[in-house]
Amino acid sequence: MSPRNLSPFLCVPSEIRLMIYDLLFDDKGQKTLEIRNQSPDEYRHREKPFRTSYRVLGKDLVRQSFPTTYYLVTDAEIHASIMGVNRKIHEETTHMFYGSHSFSFARDIEAIVPFFSDLTLTTRPLIREIALVKQGSVYSRDYDRCEWRNLCELLRESMQLKRLNLIVEGGRPSLGWDGLKEFTIADFKTMRDIQYEPLEWVWELLSIKGIQNLDIGSEIRHCPPAHSNAMAFFATFSSSIEKGFAEYLQGQMVV
Repeated sequence: MSPRNLSPFLCVPSEIRLMIYDLLFDDKGQKTLEIRNQSPDEYRHREKPFRTSYRVLGKDLVRQSFPTTYYLVTDAEIHASIMGVNRKIHEETTHMFYGSHSFSFARDIEAIVPFFSDLTLTTRPLIREIALVKQGSVYSRDYDRCEWRNLCELLRESMQLKRLNLIVEGGRPSLGWDGLKEFTIADFKTMRDIQYEPLEWVWELLSIKGIQNLDIGSEIRHCPPAHSNAMAFFATFSSSIEKGFAEYLQGQMVV
């Protein structure tokens, strides 16, 4: 349907238009849409990038950065070009599409700011739910910290999230967590009072207001023995993610 033929389309009853939109935005029953970084090799061979590009670190030892962009990996038939036909159709389709889906980025948090930045200022607040995985603090670098800081700033300044699904990466030594004292709500309050640096990402997360539902989970992997202060803290924190830490965030963030 060409743009010149779409004016009569707006005369169609709204119920019929919604049925047509359902066909053009077929999520196949999946209310969570998965957004990921595109492979730098695939990005390099694109004819004409139409989304914001950004850089990601390679997984080799050199950790060289490469340009890429985000893309939808969920098996869905989304014909988003209709959104750009005119203001009325844009308003109707964005409310229907962005307001009714959760967007999951898993570990690819580099994609979050470009993805939301490509939306209009009036569209961003329509997204009410996102999901992501926070990398373990002992494995993050300055690059990761910068990405997280920019992410929290955008969610705080330009979004109106109501639900956040956060998976936090943790570690368990070979001998387990036996003998480690779990952190309590009071411990996290004390660490915030002194702005404990290893949890800087948490203090930035707390700046996001308006959350009504907060789901905290953990992704536990093996980690080296707690022979250093940093690793001992990481192991203790990991044992507390779904207990004291989750309770602390619930008390601080949930409206």
